[in-house]
Amino acid sequence: MVDNRQSSGRGGLGVLERQVTIDGHVVNYAEGPANGPKLVLLHGQGSRWQDHAKVLPTITRTHHVFAVDVPGHGGSGRLPADDYTNRAVANLLATFMSTVVAQPAIVSGHSSGGLLALALAAHHPQLVSGLLLEDPPLFSSELPRAEKTTGAVLMRLAAQYLRDRPDGDFQRYYVANGEYFAFFGPFQRRLVTYSLNWIDRHPGRPLRIFFLPPIVNVYFEGLVHYDPVFGVAWDDGTWYRDFDTESALAAVDVPVTLIHTDWWYRRNGTSYSEDGVLMAAMDVDDRERAVRLLTGVAEPQVETIASGHLVHFERPKEYLAAVMSLTARVV
Repeated sequence: MVDNRQSSGRGGLGVLERQVTIDGHVVNYAEGPANGPKLVLLHGQGSRWQDHAKVLPTITRTHHVFAVDVPGHGGSGRLPADDYTNRAVANLLATFMSTVVAQPAIVSGHSSGGLLALALAAHHPQLVSGLLLEDPPLFSSELPRAEKTTGAVLMRLAAQYLRDRPDGDFQRYYVANGEYFAFFGPFQRRLVTYSLNWIDRHPGRPLRIFFLPPIVNVYFEGLVHYDPVFGVAWDDGTWYRDFDTESALAAVDVPVTLIHTDWWYRRNGTSYSEDGVLMAAMDVDDRERAVRLLTGVAEPQVETIASGHLVHFERPKEYLAAVMSLTARVV
């Protein structure tokens, strides 16, 4: 089952990057030293393990970390289209955990990685000792509701890209056809032109815009190696085949921390835009519904943070505090 491991240092992050073959599929991950309880980190859609870079130097001093590239992302292999479901990817990650991690671990999943973490806790409970759900799209990423969320843009463009089959990679297509820079108002067109020229001069590299905030650059770091077929599974609803969010939440029986971001809500008094688009992964009702369904958890902990979606990057101190609090309830 384990065919190969390759190691390379990641200076300053406290980890070694490795690869292992699981059931014929390459899984790329970064592993830290055995400094404490085992902790598996799962990034969100379009990202890679490196977007945990801000928290890794600290967390590797207190935990034995395994930061995984979800299949279809980063250095991990791509899967057949039919295997991009929450249940199937979670099963592959479960084999990774039983083979490589080899002991029950706390699992922290961001966004779509949160749904994978939930599937692991619900369907492979022997592998999970604690569950941290970092702003997952509970309920909101299910069709037809998913069509009116900010997250739908990436999935829709992935499907369009595979239909159009244009010259250039998906990152370029995303910049040219998405509305990522709309937030910058009158500067949007200039930013798109700048970005496309940069991508054309640096083929195969993540877009870097030196004069914009780091959160912009970290978003693009994963798109170069992102499999658009992964996005199609969300766009057409295949991702939820054989997986039910309500049943999964009810099946969890380990300590849970749910992180919910509400930056847009605090600013506007609603989680929705004027056009009715959900501007967050969850609204308040989703959060409360999730907590009610965690019937197997004595005291699920909810952390509401005034942050954008990528908490571990935007609010690393709050994220690390949530990890440490959960760890104290597990060990």
